[in-house]
Amino acid sequence: MNILTVNFRLSIWCFVLCTIFAALGANAQSEIVIDDETIDASTLVYDGIDVSNYQKDIDWRATAKDKNIKFVYVKATEGANHKQHRYVYNIENARKHGIKVGSYHFFRTTSSVESQFRNFISIVKPEDQDLVPLIDVETRKGWSGEQLADSVKLFADMLEDYYGCKPMIYTGASFYNSFLSRTLKGYKLFIARYSKSEPRLNDAKWTLWQFSERGRIAGIDHYVDLSRFNKGCGLKDILIKNNMTGNRKQRNVMGEVRDVPPPRKVDVDEKPEVPMSAKQRERMKKEQEKAEKEAKKRAEKEAKEKKKEQDRIKKQREEQEKRQREQLKKQQKEQQEKLKQEQERKDRLERERQERMEKERKEKLKKEQQEKDERARKQAEQQKRIEELEKKKAADEKKRASEKQKAALAEKYNKTSANQQNVNKGKKINQSSADND
Repeated sequence: MNILTVNFRLSIWCFVLCTIFAALGANAQSEIVIDDETIDASTLVYDGIDVSNYQKDIDWRATAKDKNIKFVYVKATEGANHKQHRYVYNIENARKHGIKVGSYHFFRTTSSVESQFRNFISIVKPEDQDLVPLIDVETRKGWSGEQLADSVKLFADMLEDYYGCKPMIYTGASFYNSFLSRTLKGYKLFIARYSKSEPRLNDAKWTLWQFSERGRIAGIDHYVDLSRFNKGCGLKDILIKNNMTGNRKQRNVMGEVRDVPPPRKVDVDEKPEVPMSAKQRERMKKEQEKAEKEAKKRAEKEAKEKKKEQDRIKKQREEQEKRQREQLKKQQKEQQEKLKQEQERKDRLERERQERMEKERKEKLKKEQQEKDERARKQAEQQKRIEELEKKKAADEKKRASEKQKAALAEKYNKTSANQQNVNKGKKINQSSADND
């Protein structure tokens, strides 16, 4: 089984689990449903992004060059205590490079509304905001839908009193329809649905749609959520109204704050002074103790589930690392085998080359020897012909000498015969003639 098959099966498994948890709605850490496969947003139009510590260090100079990005929501806080340590860096640098910025809070059911409100306003300064605050609501763990909706509404009212504008609600389409629609009707909605089809809400119109969680943006090394406005909606719908007219705090290059009226304050600890009887105080004390015990139980249960989830993630990561190691080992083995085969091929070709060269060398030597033998044979034949010619010449000369001698003897004989004939005839012969000898 290859890695692509494993990843595909894991994706299907995660999709099924998310759907089941959304239907049960009680124990899931996040109840936003991913309706469809994540779409490739590289060729799509988007209007804004949201970032958190997950994106790590962002080069906002490069990010601001993306003309699609009209705004960015930066995660500021979560629950009663967590603060994002990159929040100030992201807010200041995004604004510095001309991007409209806003802040969001991840709402937890394990902390009181008041403590979460204090946590948010402790770092989210009104003078640093271009966009209305955003409340991220994804879980109702331990609470009924009514408790969750009422608590989010209370939190939204506190933010509106403090920042002077209605916040926007971020959640999933099915989550909103199931738990928030009646109580939070009238608020601007930022809906997450990773699908090719737009979100559908029972009784409201969404302002923003987060359609992908796997965007690739210049200046950011990790995946980024991509969002777009609904038809008829735009940046004006999420801007803080006072900030549109310029009535806001501005920071100069030295970081000093210019004079602007401070935001309206809310005393979150203020309670109505109503006389209570001893019985009421006792009942309230018992309810408080009960609430604390339940909160403690929920916290313990959440801690156990969190540990269980961490163990599951750890185990899954270990299995993935094991598969990756096995895959790497397999690839290395295949690479070594490939190198071995390549080396064997080279060795075989080298042997064939050596054998071919040796054969050519032997054939060349054989040919040279044959040529040498042929030259020797020709030389021997030529020498033989020369010797035969010399013998023939000597024989011819001897023959000529013999014939010459015979001729001389014949001539001498002929002369002697002539003198003798004259003597016989009584003639006088020349005594000095050589023939007389």
